[in-house]
Amino acid sequence: MVLNLLVQASVQVKIFKIHISYSMKTSAFGIFVLSIFLLACSNSRKNNPFELEETKIYNLTGKKINYPQLMTPRRLNVVGDYLIVSERSRISLDYPLIHVFKKNPLSYLFPKGITGFGPLEIPDATLVEPGFSDSTFTVYSSMSKKFTDFSLNDSSRLGISEYKQPEGLFGMYSMFHSSDTSVIGIMANDPNRLVEFSTTNGNRIAGYGNWEKIPDTNHLIDYSDPDINYHMGEINKGRFKSNRKLGLFVKANSHRDRIEIFHHDTKTFVIVEGPRLEVPDFKINYSKGNSAVVFDHDYPFGFGDVSITEKYIFALYSGFTTEYMLKTNEIAKTIYVLTHTGEVIGRFNLDISVVDTVVDQELGKIFGITTDEDPGIAVFDIPEKFLN
Repeated sequence: MVLNLLVQASVQVKIFKIHISYSMKTSAFGIFVLSIFLLACSNSRKNNPFELEETKIYNLTGKKINYPQLMTPRRLNVVGDYLIVSERSRISLDYPLIHVFKKNPLSYLFPKGITGFGPLEIPDATLVEPGFSDSTFTVYSSMSKKFTDFSLNDSSRLGISEYKQPEGLFGMYSMFHSSDTSVIGIMANDPNRLVEFSTTNGNRIAGYGNWEKIPDTNHLIDYSDPDINYHMGEINKGRFKSNRKLGLFVKANSHRDRIEIFHHDTKTFVIVEGPRLEVPDFKINYSKGNSAVVFDHDYPFGFGDVSITEKYIFALYSGFTTEYMLKTNEIAKTIYVLTHTGEVIGRFNLDISVVDTVVDQELGKIFGITTDEDPGIAVFDIPEKFLN
């Protein structure tokens, strides 16, 4: 009997030792698995600069202000102490295409732009930028292919001077002045991301940045196709903005989540990928000798606008599908904050959907065009951390 008890005790001790050993092994294995998981998460966050800690995410409450002068506002730009709102071109010829606002306090001043193709008239206001004096701004019309200067010192709706886009620039559909005699912009079909042209003679000055091959797309893209530059331009299409004083030209892509920051002084690019790192589904359709890049309609849009200030780049992000936009009238409610060198340092969640924005760090304000049925201007306060 005693022998049986000793045997049982011995067996129990062995079982206990085995249990302890197994527990230690499984515990070590669990720690190993957990460490791999945490490392993967850490690497994911490290590899995706848009994955931010909660302390860098801010919820902003805006105030919407309606102005009866605005019909179908499309774009919002800043010129010194003024906001320049441009309307869509499909409005009555009796209505002005441009509206000038004072930023502080926000107030309507006067309209600009007489619709037409006559002298100092504009058929549309595709792009707006500061003029080469503090009292003017410049409007580029893609329909008339000309630049028209307007005065901020009077309420006359006609422009004060204009010049025709040189023939060499006709393939350029989005551009801003890099100097009083040159522009930098995007060509419809070119091996370079950006191209600089002289506005005096129309000669090409330089091309900047070559299109790179997109990984895992050989089954979609024929890289030997003569139209490859056109296809790459379409895949990487987006909103183009500049800050001439800082020598910064930025494109925020609308389909592929990517921000391209060009520093004109050093002739270098900073490319920031995200928040989605994958390339959206697309196909290239060929018909009668022509081709077009077609994206999946169910894939949400990426960036819709960008604003460049003295210290930061504020990129408006959508993340909504076409179907969602049509159902809700919501287009974009997120703004990412980046440094000029491409570091993502913050995210603003907006309570009002906007389609276009400008940022004034000195005033501490974000201005945006709302996307509801009666569009106006929404104003948000910038968190103190991001003020000058």
